Amino acid sequence: MYNILTFIFVIVIFGGLVWAYFYYLKEKAGKLQLIEQGICPECREKTIEVADQKGGGCSGVNLVQFECTNCNYTDSFSIGGGSSCCSGDSCKR
Repeated sequence: MYNILTFIFVIVIFGGLVWAYFYYLKEKAGKLQLIEQGICPECREKTIEVADQKGGGCSGVNLVQFECTNCNYTDSFSIGGGSSCCSGDSCKR
């Protein structure tokens, strides 16, 4: 009896964690969509700008930090940089 209850408890906890992760990703995507339009997700003003950008090398993914000049909102996003520069084991420069 306790084995079944333990199994149900683990399934409920795991399901909740999966749901929370997908909800987080949905919220993050919504914020990025607003930022791509130049709108701050917090104050809804067109005051968002790029604060920092770090290249990902050959992976093509950039880590971009955005900052609102109105309400000091900051957030970082991993954004694909386009085509990869790698061929084989070495990077083209």
